[in-house]
Amino acid sequence: MLRCSVPDRPGALATLAGTIGEAGGDIQAVDVVESGRGHALDDLVVVIDGPQQLSVLVEKIQGLEGFELVHAGPSRGHPGDAVTRLAVGLEAILNGAMTLEHGLEASLGGLLRASQATFVDAADVPQATGKRLVLAVDHRVLVLTRDYRFTDTERERAEAILRVALEAVSARASLA
Repeated sequence: MLRCSVPDRPGALATLAGTIGEAGGDIQAVDVVESGRGHALDDLVVVIDGPQQLSVLVEKIQGLEGFELVHAGPSRGHPGDAVTRLAVGLEAILNGAMTLEHGLEASLGGLLRASQATFVDAADVPQATGKRLVLAVDHRVLVLTRDYRFTDTERERAEAILRVALEAVSARASLA
């Protein structure tokens, strides 16, 4: 998975795709995470042959003027897995296969490619940073951490998913 800041102008994504192709990478999916201020932040799922090809790919992207390689790492899934991951996670919470906390750690942590997702007591909340997302859940707090910053769009999506999960759990409890 590559996260790239791409100039928001016609042909810029084609330039990036051509560079990836020249390095031997095969793009399987592109997701626009957010756009604004003249740049788009894109996640690309790219199939490569190994670490040597990755280093060539990284070098080529870093050589593109106006582009920034924000992160390069494992994709943690295939294109389209995010919707399935969310649906399975919510179902597991609702049918009792997972506790709310474990389900949110797995679902939100996976969706946002967090390297760590843990619940802490409200008194032990670390300070939110660009690379740490802090979400309040009742009297506990879900802390997501990764090696690159969470965008405002990702924060908003995480909060929306959290609201949906809490509403679903509440509705299920009132029906029981």
